[in-house]
Amino acid sequence: MSLAKAFAVAAYGESVAAYRYRSLVEKAPSDNVRKVFAEMAVEEQEHHVRIQDHQKKQFPESDFVLTPEDKDLVIVGPRLLDVSDAAATQRAMDFIYESERLTGSFYAALHDVTTAEELKPMLREMADECFEHAGRLKAIRWEE
Repeated sequence: MSLAKAFAVAAYGESVAAYRYRSLVEKAPSDNVRKVFAEMAVEEQEHHVRIQDHQKKQFPESDFVLTPEDKDLVIVGPRLLDVSDAAATQRAMDFIYESERLTGSFYAALHDVTTAEELKPMLREMADECFEHAGRLKAIRWEE
């Protein structure tokens, strides 16, 4: 996969993550859980903007239609998550946890293979933040 397409995949993943967290803010059962999702939504939106800015500068002619397989590199489950009951909520939390892990692994792999040295710090930081988000998700108690 080209670096340009990898950044398109990453931008997609960050936009879905931001959307999911914003939608979960509205559905969260407590102020504590709402705060966690709100913070993560802001972080994901900042990642999305950062990646898009890089895309515009480095790959101005790139325009990709991502396949379902491309999207599966960074997202697990549907874009809109169901939290209507306990079982659905657990599935939703599992989806976003796995999505954070996938995205972190995607960034880590991209870091390892890119020859663009100026991108390595950003890719490492993004991978680390995804893994940190996964840890935060594991700590959430929906019932709070």
